[in-house]
Amino acid sequence: MLSEIAGARERIALARITTGLAALNTLWHLPPGDVLAEPWEPSPQAASGRLTAEQYEALRRLAFVSVAAWTLGCESKAVKFAANVSFAAVQRHVAQFDQGAWNYNSNLNVYLLLLSLTDSRGSLAAQGTDEASPEVAAAVLLAMRMYYACLYFQSGLSKLLRSGPAWADGRTLRGSWAELGTRAGKWLSLRPMGVAAVASALALGFELLYPPAQLALRRRPHLTGLASIAFHVSVKATMDISFWHHAVHALPLYVLRPDAERHTARFLRLLRG
Repeated sequence: MLSEIAGARERIALARITTGLAALNTLWHLPPGDVLAEPWEPSPQAASGRLTAEQYEALRRLAFVSVAAWTLGCESKAVKFAANVSFAAVQRHVAQFDQGAWNYNSNLNVYLLLLSLTDSRGSLAAQGTDEASPEVAAAVLLAMRMYYACLYFQSGLSKLLRSGPAWADGRTLRGSWAELGTRAGKWLSLRPMGVAAVASALALGFELLYPPAQLALRRRPHLTGLASIAFHVSVKATMDISFWHHAVHALPLYVLRPDAERHTARFLRLLRG
């Protein structure tokens, strides 16, 4: 299986940049400390260990700086540790602040941790030598692809557990189009129920079948990656719901050619300089 993953080092290097930029964008757009200091209703867990506005901002700055350094290629263990711990702590604090809140982009924490096992070339130096070990990069890339696919399977399984096969009858999706939809979504909500039923069945099938499809197309990963992007584009176009932090990883994990890493590495060297 590992020997079949071509360009694993380059893909891991691209995934590192993608994850870093996604984490930095998340940190940049989180609410400021004075907003979180307002007297809302924190969850019982957050109320017991609530950070002050100053502590939260200091933690967010630490996360931003350490993640930025890691993204640019810093291999210091201290930087990797700070990036993982501070980013997870910021995510945890924001998600637990309000009883109705939840963290839907925890995939970034998982990717950050997995990629911290490698160096900026997407591999680890073999013990006692200066040569890189491509097996490490291939193993990490495989783990990221499996996790990526499992997120879809988890989403489809939750639909079945909550609603059963009836979720595919179109009523849920049609209601979402009507309530949350864009202009295109609202137009679709006025079409016959069969349109929503077909779209629902396709969405459910896509999520449940993504893992086996990924396995079957392991030598043509760009096909599953492009299918993932198309799926999210359709959701964005009809309901204006964007899981960009998930979908964007289809590019380094599946779609982009490994030789794209050379151009990206050259740009990063300019930034580091």
